[in-house]
Amino acid sequence: MTNDHTPLRLVPDDADLTRALRQLYAAPDAPFYWSGLERRIMDRITNGDALDAWWTVPTPWVRIGLIAAGFALIVAGSLVLRSSAEQRQMAYESVLGPSNGGPTIAIRDAQTERQATLNYINGR
Repeated sequence: MTNDHTPLRLVPDDADLTRALRQLYAAPDAPFYWSGLERRIMDRITNGDALDAWWTVPTPWVRIGLIAAGFALIVAGSLVLRSSAEQRQMAYESVLGPSNGGPTIAIRDAQTERQATLNYINGR
């Protein structure tokens, strides 16, 4: 390990290299370069070459995609509604207990005439 605190130089000072790179990456000196570039770009866009690129969706598939998206939206919405209905039912059952599914009827054994009379008198 050294105690040298001089700053590091990643690229040596080379005026010739700097000049060559500036010439290589400089904008063209032609007076109509930028307007010609703009015209070429706009021609490419308006001719539709960009519309037929690999990343675009073919026109016949648009309708199918919209139908599939609508179907997926309907399925997701129905699942959300079903989930909220189940949550409401679970909340109801946690407070009041599970529902029996309707009234139940008590079935008694056959009674003799004397037992029936006593039950009638006593109000059972």
